[in-house]
Amino acid sequence: MNQVILWGLFIGPWFTLLFIGNMHLKRFLPVALLVTVINTIIYQAAYHFNWWREMPLFKWDKIANIPWVYSAYLVATIWIFRLTYGRFIIYMITNLLLDGGYIYGWYPIQQKLGMASGDMSPHITFAIMIAVSLIIYLFQVWYEKDYKIHEEI
Repeated sequence: MNQVILWGLFIGPWFTLLFIGNMHLKRFLPVALLVTVINTIIYQAAYHFNWWREMPLFKWDKIANIPWVYSAYLVATIWIFRLTYGRFIIYMITNLLLDGGYIYGWYPIQQKLGMASGDMSPHITFAIMIAVSLIIYLFQVWYEKDYKIHEEI
């Protein structure tokens, strides 16, 4: 059952990108790649300091959880930006709800299923998630400002 969940998290999100449109995909792919790099670094720190561990999908997938970091988070970032970018309050409310739902709702279920464990407080994890959402929003603002300057030249 756990492997089915992990495979669903790995493959499912990518199929949703068929409905986003090329313009939006090109516009928000850089911020999604940035969040992937940030999450990879955070997962490496979490592994090193035993903040949390998540069940791997592949045998070599012990540090940065492939279904979350390289699929679900990446694709969710594109969709969240597609639906909320330019409306910061809506963006933050969306992130507060989704991150809160994940850390206080889904993560405890993962723990009960034996898919996750760790020592870090969920409140700290939630704060990290919100900090990342602020960083990537600022990146997108900067990126679009810089991108528009280059388009005009």
